[in-house]
Amino acid sequence: MGPIARPDLRRIAGMAGLACLPVLVWLSWIPKDWELRTGAAGQVEHLLAYAGTAGLLGLGFHRVPAWRLGLALAALAGILEIGQIWVPGRTAQVIDFAASAGGALLGLAAARAFAGHLMAARSAARSDA
Repeated sequence: MGPIARPDLRRIAGMAGLACLPVLVWLSWIPKDWELRTGAAGQVEHLLAYAGTAGLLGLGFHRVPAWRLGLALAALAGILEIGQIWVPGRTAQVIDFAASAGGALLGLAAARAFAGHLMAARSAARSDA
């Protein structure tokens, strides 16, 4: 992968991560009868949704400290969970918030580990050349 492709992939990851944010809001604040579920436990859905979003944001915005991205996603999860109090058929639950915030942390950790692996591989390739 050349130097031109790498920034393009980061830009795509960042844009995809940003596109996930309004989807998280929508899915959190739609009424219960509008929901389409995967069949997995709700907390698993929360964890995966936030891990995927955080992973994309972590790759796309690699210069932003992971703690800032994690804090922002945890705050979003808290706001969205509290907002469910006013959505027909929905309830705010601490366990759902914990699954969302935990997913954000897992996604960021995976993204940063993956980025570190790519940097190490690129460095090794340069030293072999």
